[in-house]
Amino acid sequence: MRSEAIMSSYVLNGAIVGSDDATVFDLISKPPIYEVVRVVAGRPLFLEDHLDRMYNSGSLIGYDIGFTRDEVKGFCSKCIEENGIENNNIKLMAVEDDFGDKRFIVMAIESFYPPKSYYKEGIKTTLLDHQRDNPNAKIQHGDYKQRVKDAMEKADAFEVLLKNGEGFILEGSRSNMFYIIDGRVYTAPSTDVLLGITRKHIIRLCRDIGYEVEEKKLHIDEMNSVDGMFISGTSIGVLPITYVDSYVLGSVNNPVIKKLLDAYESMIYKTLG
Repeated sequence: MRSEAIMSSYVLNGAIVGSDDATVFDLISKPPIYEVVRVVAGRPLFLEDHLDRMYNSGSLIGYDIGFTRDEVKGFCSKCIEENGIENNNIKLMAVEDDFGDKRFIVMAIESFYPPKSYYKEGIKTTLLDHQRDNPNAKIQHGDYKQRVKDAMEKADAFEVLLKNGEGFILEGSRSNMFYIIDGRVYTAPSTDVLLGITRKHIIRLCRDIGYEVEEKKLHIDEMNSVDGMFISGTSIGVLPITYVDSYVLGSVNNPVIKKLLDAYESMIYKTLG
């Protein structure tokens, strides 16, 4: 496995290791359970939610992570403090190495936060035929990442939207997807997608500002009825979609999406105190 660690060090089972030492990564060939957590003003955002999902992912595939939640929170704090992280993502990985020893790694990784222009103009997405084997478990697969990368480069797109064999668009490759029809907010059923942390908070936000969210699959044949779409995720928050391949959407001017953008930004400030 290739190391993604940046900055001066990462945390391995609670110990500080210099980022130039990739020994442990050479001993890992299994796909890890992982989470990517955004650090804002030196604080990990929605960490408890990420840990809930991480331990649930372990349960779904019958893997014991081997460390308590308090230990993991300590690993995160140590990584943030040792590297002086103010605004960047950290990645949490739980896996057994090739000798059967449990490894838990917390590292700062390359992070991209969309500029304001992306929110004002919207993004371009492209469709990829793919369905996750176990949608609720967040497990890293190298072949899938390469397919996504190739599709994005070919279409010059910011994100790939996954379409299953029945023609339903369910989620993004690294995000959840919402769509608006006649002023109503929809997203794919929880059983069919990775349960994004930001997705959870957006659903709650929608209800707080007066919009119920209905879980309903979007078929490709319904695209002409869609008034707006957006993706959600750790690094992007609420990001409007202007293009889905040849489909053009008025997402950036959609009143529901505009209201959600403001509400999400306000929520982040309140969460951080």
